[in-house]
Amino acid sequence: MSALRKLTLGLVGAAALLLSGCASKHMVEITEPAAVASPAPDKSTLVFLRPSVFGGAIQSPVFDVTDGTPQFIGIVSASTKLAYVTPPGKRRLMVVGENAGFLDADLGAARTYYARVDPQMGLWKARFALEPVPASNSALTEQLDSCKWVGSGQSAADWARENMSSVKAKMADYLPDWEKQPTKPNLRPEDGR
Repeated sequence: MSALRKLTLGLVGAAALLLSGCASKHMVEITEPAAVASPAPDKSTLVFLRPSVFGGAIQSPVFDVTDGTPQFIGIVSASTKLAYVTPPGKRRLMVVGENAGFLDADLGAARTYYARVDPQMGLWKARFALEPVPASNSALTEQLDSCKWVGSGQSAADWARENMSSVKAKMADYLPDWEKQPTKPNLRPEDGR
């Protein structure tokens, strides 16, 4: 067997092991949260959705990093959606994979907003970006319908606590470059419904 063929088979095997080890479920399936249909007058609801199955074995944890410290929201897997209820106003959100991706949001009270978790090819595992999705986007209903609702369970909270040092390190590595970008993804007050 040639050295190239051995290397290829070894990489394929390693990738299969890596993917199978990352496929653990930390979230629980739930019914649609009431805050999505009718947010409280003094709250905003942000729905993270991941309609793509690309990189499906890799989980995408999301955080609120508005105050500079990652606050765990939940884990968005392929074909899932997660609702986050927060005070209205300016927020900074982060998704973590091989990298850290960010989204700024200016959320209005009593409104629901949407952010898509977009997987991208990484070196060792999937990378992720957060993309704003205005409520007026014609593809939004189909993307939402392709995802099931999930909520955080104890397993997700345990994962976040055990991995917080890595999450903080990725934030420290990727945020300075993201802040230097001339245009950044953001949700505006009028993007909600």
